[in-house]
Amino acid sequence: MTYGEFLSRVRASGDYPDEEAATAVDAVVRTLGERLPQRASQHLADQLPQPVAGILEDASDIGRPWGVEEFLTQVALHTGEDRDTAETDTRNVFSAISERVSGGEMNKLLSQLPSGYAELFGYSELA
Repeated sequence: MTYGEFLSRVRASGDYPDEEAATAVDAVVRTLGERLPQRASQHLADQLPQPVAGILEDASDIGRPWGVEEFLTQVALHTGEDRDTAETDTRNVFSAISERVSGGEMNKLLSQLPSGYAELFGYSELA
């Protein structure tokens, strides 16, 4: 999947104009990079197209212990939108990520996050 295809997937799922889709991708992926430990970010980045992978790598942190609500608050801060919009953006971007990432890597990713994140990725049965 190319970046254009990734962005198209997000744009279609959220019915975004081009610029808003790119803003959502940047905010959600940046926040995910801040949330995950650096090693987990790198493994995930290896399966994502550039510049999505670069955003994740640039934001790599030691892994902030945010639950779902704080994560969504951080996305909202990055976009300047409200919490409900941040949740919609997160679901749309996470959906595109889950389509791109292998099942094994997705399992590793979800095992490193609190269970509420699984629902945001579209795996409500794991939440």
